[in-house]
Amino acid sequence: MTSIILHQLFSPSSTDPVFTTHHNDITHHSLATMDSTILQSQIDSLISFIASHCSSGKGLGTTSSAIYDTAWLSMIQKPANSSHFLFPQCFTYLLRHQLPSGGWTSYATPVDGILNTAAALLALKRHSMCLISSPPCPQPTQQHQQELDNWPLHHRISQAESALQSMLLHWDVATTDQVGFELLVTRLLSLLQDAGVQGLSDFPGSAPLQALHDAKLAKLPANYVYQARSTLHHSLEALVGYIDFSKVGHLKEENGSMLASPASTAAYLMGLAEKGMWDEESEAYLRGVLDRERFEGEGDGEKEDGGVPCAWPTETFEVTWVVTTLAEAGVRFGNKEGEVIRGYLEEGWRRQGGLFSFFPGGLVDADDTARAIMALNHLGTKVGVESLIRTFEAKDHFRTYEGERNPSISANCNVLSCLLMMDDPTIYAQQIVKTAKFLCEQVYTDSVREKWHINELYWMMLLSQSLATLFDTMAANPSLETSIFQLAPELQEQIPMTSLHVLTKVLGSQGLDGSWANGIAEVTAYGILTLSWLSHLPWIQQLGRMHGVNFITAGIESGKAFLEAHKHDWKKGQYLWIEKVTYASPVLCEAYCLAAAVIPVPDFTGLTGDANGQVVYRTKESLFVSEGLLKGVLKAGQLMSLTPLFRDLAPQLLRVAEMQACYALGFLQRKRKELGIFPSTGGDEKYMAFIPLTWTANNALRVQATAGYGHGHSGGLSNYVLQEMMVLSMLNYQVDEYMETAVERDFLGFYSGSWGSLEAVREAIGQVFEEFAPPGRKRSIWGDADHTPTNLKEIRSTLSRYVRHILLHPAVRSAPASVQARLRNEMHTFLLAHVQHAADNIHFAAASNQTCQVDNSWERETGLPSPPITEPHDPSSPPPSKRRRLASSSSSYSSSSHKAQEQKPKIFSPTDSRTFYSWVRTTSADHTSCPFSFTFYTCLLSHCHPYNSNKTENLFNKDARTSYVTEAMVRSLASLCRMYNDYGSIARDASEGNLNSVNFAEFHLAAGAAGKGCSEEGNQNSGEEEEAEREEKKKAKEELMWVAEYERRGLERTLGELGGLVGDGKMERVKLFVDVTDLYGQIYVVRDIGVGVKRG
Repeated sequence: MTSIILHQLFSPSSTDPVFTTHHNDITHHSLATMDSTILQSQIDSLISFIASHCSSGKGLGTTSSAIYDTAWLSMIQKPANSSHFLFPQCFTYLLRHQLPSGGWTSYATPVDGILNTAAALLALKRHSMCLISSPPCPQPTQQHQQELDNWPLHHRISQAESALQSMLLHWDVATTDQVGFELLVTRLLSLLQDAGVQGLSDFPGSAPLQALHDAKLAKLPANYVYQARSTLHHSLEALVGYIDFSKVGHLKEENGSMLASPASTAAYLMGLAEKGMWDEESEAYLRGVLDRERFEGEGDGEKEDGGVPCAWPTETFEVTWVVTTLAEAGVRFGNKEGEVIRGYLEEGWRRQGGLFSFFPGGLVDADDTARAIMALNHLGTKVGVESLIRTFEAKDHFRTYEGERNPSISANCNVLSCLLMMDDPTIYAQQIVKTAKFLCEQVYTDSVREKWHINELYWMMLLSQSLATLFDTMAANPSLETSIFQLAPELQEQIPMTSLHVLTKVLGSQGLDGSWANGIAEVTAYGILTLSWLSHLPWIQQLGRMHGVNFITAGIESGKAFLEAHKHDWKKGQYLWIEKVTYASPVLCEAYCLAAAVIPVPDFTGLTGDANGQVVYRTKESLFVSEGLLKGVLKAGQLMSLTPLFRDLAPQLLRVAEMQACYALGFLQRKRKELGIFPSTGGDEKYMAFIPLTWTANNALRVQATAGYGHGHSGGLSNYVLQEMMVLSMLNYQVDEYMETAVERDFLGFYSGSWGSLEAVREAIGQVFEEFAPPGRKRSIWGDADHTPTNLKEIRSTLSRYVRHILLHPAVRSAPASVQARLRNEMHTFLLAHVQHAADNIHFAAASNQTCQVDNSWERETGLPSPPITEPHDPSSPPPSKRRRLASSSSSYSSSSHKAQEQKPKIFSPTDSRTFYSWVRTTSADHTSCPFSFTFYTCLLSHCHPYNSNKTENLFNKDARTSYVTEAMVRSLASLCRMYNDYGSIARDASEGNLNSVNFAEFHLAAGAAGKGCSEEGNQNSGEEEEAEREEKKKAKEELMWVAEYERRGLERTLGELGGLVGDGKMERVKLFVDVTDLYGQIYVVRDIGVGVKRG
C-alpha cells in the first residue's frame, strides 16, 4: 500500500525539501470531524491512479465527453462521400443527447450550446444527405434506428435549426473568451449555410464576431499553418475549406493527433479523404480516444458510450495539478508513487528542454510549465525557471502561449508561485514584481478574464496562494522584501487592497450551508483553500485578532463540514474548466476536495510573541493599519450599522470593509494632498473616515446580495471604481465646504447676497466651463478689462481646478460626447445651485437676524459689487472698514445664537414662486451633487468594464426610455437624500442660519402659521405657546419624514422599471450608487456628520 502521510503544515520537523510547503507563523489544527483513515485511503487511491498512468504509456485524460468534438468524429467518412461513416457510435451519442428543444446542452456558457448545437446540426445534415444520396447509405444501426423511430431525422433538423437561431439571438459575443471560439463559430455557421440552413447570419453579435475572427487570422501569416505548430492546430476544423490538409500532416503529434484535439484530428482526416488520402495513425488516435480508460465518476459510466472529450490526452495537466494541489495542502507522497511521478516529469523536462505542455511532447505553455516545475520541486528534484522566463516573459506579464489574445490571470498566478519556490528568489525580483503588479492591476480594474475556468473562485484561490507565498517568502528572506518594495513600493498598498477585495468576494459568496456556488463540492474546496491562503497575510491576521470572533476560521470550518457531508460528490466533476467547450474533470475535483479536507484550520490566537507578550511581526510595520486610524473607521462602522440599510449585512463583511476603508483612507489622504484643489479651512473633517467606508461597506452589501448569481462574477465594484468615487465624494464634501465659506460666507455674505454679487459669482462659474463649451460667452459685467476682485478670481481658479479634475478625467474623456455634455451641464447646474442656495440662506438669515447690518449703499445705487478691491498687504481681503463691519455683525450673530434662533421666523418666504416641491426637485436636488456624480459614475463603469464598449454600458447612451427613467431615478434619489439630510440637520441648520426643508410654509399649514413672523422683542411666550411651538416643530419633522418615505416609494418603483430595461448586472451597479447616496441620508437621520461652518 502507498505510504501517504497527512503532513501537518508548520511543523518544526518538516525539513525534507521534497515535502516542504510555504508557511507563516500562525498555528493550525485539524478538523476533528474528518475521518483521517478514510481520507488517507482516498488519497492513496488517487495518487496510485495518477502514478499508474505515468508508467503505463497509454495516456491519461479524465475530462468529460463533449458533444462538439463527438459531432466532428460522427461526420468522418472513409472514403470521403462514401456510404460508410467511420464512427457510427458517435452519431448515436448525438441522437441520444439531443434536447426536446432541438438543441444540445450548454454545459456552462452560451457558446457551449452554440458550438454543440451547430456541430451536431451539421452532422445531422451530413447524415440526412447521405440517406438520400446515390448509392444510399447502409441501413442505420439498431441503436440509430431506435433513436430515429422516436424522433425522425427531418424533425430533429428542423428543431435544431430553430434552437440554434434562438441561441445566436441571445448570445453576447463580447463576454465570450473560450478557446478559438471566434474561428470555430464563424466557420460552423458558414458550413451550415452551405448545407442549406438559413437565418444564421443576421444576429446581434454577427459583426463583432466577424471582427474577432478577422483579427485572429490577421495575426497568422498565410502559410503559417503549414510551417510550425501553433494553437491554431488545436482547431483546424475552423479552416475546413481554406487550407490544404495534405500539407499539415508533418505537424501532427507523435500520437497521431492534431495538438491532442479529437475535433481538429477529425477535420484533418476529412480533409485528407477529400483528396483520396488517409492517415492510419490519426485514425488510430481517434479510436484510442473512444476506447480510453474512464475514471470513476466520469461521463455516463459506460466505456463505449460514443462520446469523446475536447482534448485527449491531458496527462501532464492532470498529473501536475494533482501533485501540486495535494502537496501544498500538506500531503506527503510515498516513495514508490512519488518516484514514478517524478520520473515521468523528469523525462518531460529533458525531452522539451525545461518546458511542458498539457500532454507529453505537445505545444508548450507557461501554465503547465510552471505547475510542472513546482511539482518536480515538491517531489525533490530541484529545477530552475530560466526556460520559463526565456520563453514566456512579456513586457508586463507572462504569456500562456505565443500569440494569445488575452493574458491569463491564473497562468500568471502559477508563474508567480513558481518563481517564489526557487532557492534564491531574489534573483528573480524583477519578474516577481512584474507578475505581482500585473495581478494586482487586473483585480484593481476588474479586467480579469480568466480563460481556463468559469468560476472566479478558481483564480482567486490561485491569486491568494501566490500573494500569501510572496509574503511567507519575504518573511523568511528579508533581502527579497527589500528588493520587491524598492522596485515597486506601491505594492505595499496594492497587495492588501487586492487581498481584501478577494476576501470580501469569498466571504460574501459563501452559502448558509457552508458551500460555495450553490452546493458545488469542487468550488467549495476552492473557497476553503482561498480562505486558508488569505489567513497567511499579516493584515488579515490583524483583522482576525481584532474582533475576537474569527470569521475566517468559521468560514473554513463550515466549508469543511459541507464537504464532509457531501463526500459522494468529490469525484463528480462539474463543468467548470474551459476548452473549446467547458468540461468537467473528476480527478481534479477529487484532488481539490481532498486538499480542502486536509488543509489545517488557522488559529489566530497562536501567534509568536516576544518576552513582553507583544506579537512579533516578520513584515514591515507599514503593511499594518495603525490603531488610531482603525479606531476612527470602526466608530464610523458602528454608526453605519445602526442604519436600516446595514441591518442584514453579515458582520464579517462589515469587518473586512472597515479594513479596506483603512487602506483606502490612507490613499484618500495622499490624494487630497496630491490634488491640492481646495484650501484647508481647518474645519471638522470627520467625514474623511466615512467616505471610504460608505463605498467599501456598500460594495460588500452588493457582493452579499449577488452571491447566487453564478460562476463568473459575484457582484460589487472594482477597486478602481471604488477609489475614484471615494475621491469624488471627498471633493464634493470639500466643494460644499468651500462654497459655504469662501463663496457664501466670505464673498456673498460681505455683499449681503446682492443681485450684483450673485451675478458676479454666476459669471465666474460660467467662465470656468468656457474651456469645455462652444465659443460665444456673454460680455462680463465687469467690462472689457478684467477688474474681477481678487477674491473672486481665487474662487474662479479654485472651482476651475475642481471642474477640470472631473471633466478631464480619462473615464470622462473616453465617454460618448453626449454623456460628456450631460456631465458638463450637470456640474454647471450643481455649482449654480450652490449660489442660489447661498442666496436663499442669506435671505433667510437676514429675515431672522435684524442685527446684521452691512453698509451696502454703493451696491444699492449701482446693483453691482464694489469696484476692484485692492489691499497691498492682503489682496484677497475686503477693505479694513468693511471687514470690521462684517466681523462685527457676524460675531454678533454667533455670540447670541440662541437669541437669534428665537427671533428667526420659522417660515421661508422665497422671493420667487418656488414651493417646497419645486425647490426640493430643482435647487435642493442639484445642490446635493447626486445628479452629476451619477453621470460620472456611469463614465467610470464604461471606462473600466472589460467587456462592453461605452455605447452598450452607459445608461445615458442606450436609448430614450433608459435615459429618461435613469434621470428620473437620479432626481428622485437626490430629493430623497436632501430630505433625509434636512431631517437630521434641523438643529444644526437653525444654529448656522441655513435654510432647511421644514422652513417652507407647507410644513406649518396645520398650525395656521403660514406667513407668521417672530414675536416682538422682549415679549415672553407663555408656557402654552412654548408647548405649541414644540408641537409644531415635531409635526414639521413628522411631515418631512412622511414626504421622504413617499419619495422613497416612488424611487423604488422607478428602480423596478429601470431593472426591467437594463438587466440584473447593470442594476446591481446602479443599486450600489443608490445605496451609498441613501446611506448618507440615513446617517444624517441617525447622527449629523456634516461639516460645521462657523459664521464668524
